[in-house]
Amino acid sequence: ATSENLAWQQELKKVTNKSETQPAAVGTEGQAAKEENFSWTQDDEEIEIAVPVSDINKKLVQVSFFNRAIKVKYDKAELVSINLYNGIEVDGCTWTIGSSSIVITCEKGDKGIMWPRIQS
Repeated sequence: ATSENLAWQQELKKVTNKSETQPAAVGTEGQAAKEENFSWTQDDEEIEIAVPVSDINKKLVQVSFFNRAIKVKYDKAELVSINLYNGIEVDGCTWTIGSSSIVITCEKGDKGIMWPRIQS
């Protein structure tokens, strides 16, 4: 049955013109995955989120980290609230102001696992 299944899969790939390799995980290979109010990338150990902003005063930014959520506020107004696909190491999270975005970097709780999406 195993060889029949393999033969069936190979024929199906020929008919559908699908490659034999699986596509890269979302947010990898230098390609940011776009969401409604932010973009994100990942590797085996970290996720990085970029929230676009312009003319920002760092003193008015508030970023809150939770085991499975990240919230970003500016001048008390919520910019982004993300319920994460998987857990993060809260103590391993930081944020900075980039040229046109708030950049958030978090260590994954389960290192070595690529997330299929960022939100739960």
